[in-house]
Amino acid sequence: MKYGIDVSYAQEDFDFNQAVSNGKSFAVVKIGEHDYMDDLFAANINGALDAGMDVGVYFVARGKDADSIKQEAQFMADLIKQNISAELKCGIWLDIEECYYDQKLTVQQLTDLVSAFIIVMNQNGFDCGIYASYNMLTYHMDVSQFADYVKFFPANYGTSTCAFKDEHTEKQVVLWQYSDSNGELDLDIMYEEGE
Repeated sequence: MKYGIDVSYAQEDFDFNQAVSNGKSFAVVKIGEHDYMDDLFAANINGALDAGMDVGVYFVARGKDADSIKQEAQFMADLIKQNISAELKCGIWLDIEECYYDQKLTVQQLTDLVSAFIIVMNQNGFDCGIYASYNMLTYHMDVSQFADYVKFFPANYGTSTCAFKDEHTEKQVVLWQYSDSNGELDLDIMYEEGE
């Protein structure tokens, strides 16, 4: 497995070279949210690449109906096309945050919204996975309905292994956010083939 981080506007002036010195080999960078690009996206992705890290991107969705979630997906796809030339070895991720969705939609409604987002990304030529907390993945959407090609990036703290991965051996769990360093920096593990 490889160790990495995910970063956003909250990590202003982040020292990616120091992160590499501390054993981090990849960064998943926030590209945007709803209808705007993250203020530090360019600085963060370029900083990670300049430090020799592999990169991926994530986008925080807020849409609560089919039209708005599809618009967000198209916006993310356009951001990627217009702003990234590097290979996204660490994936493209839809971020479903509890603060926007917890108990506001039924399990089926949220599952349908996530599926709609992924379909639009696919139509744009992008393989998009799902980042969410263990709680959201387990209790607020039905992961059994997602196609086998959909990858997962669960946030699951305080455990020695990734519980979602342990419980869903049939799914492609490729990243695990195992800590938020007490709110300072999200820490991730990338599983390599066979792990």
